[in-house]
Amino acid sequence: MLDDTHSVDLTKQDLELIEAALQTQEKILSVQSRAGGSAARERLNILKGLMRRLRRQTPAPQSAPAPSWSQAARQLFF
Repeated sequence: MLDDTHSVDLTKQDLELIEAALQTQEKILSVQSRAGGSAARERLNILKGLMRRLRRQTPAPQSAPAPSWSQAARQLFF
């Protein structure tokens, strides 16, 4: 089987924009497939697979530092 993938240089913002557009397309295809469109259902399944691959390849967001004990205790009481 041939590996038909290509390397593309995208920024994090580019990936976020692409993911947002794909989420919109997912909503549209979901409505169409519920209305009985078998072609829309096939495209929706393909789109969901693409979104899973995109999420796996998107860098994880930088996590904030863990709160200190005093901050955690303050959140419990306020």
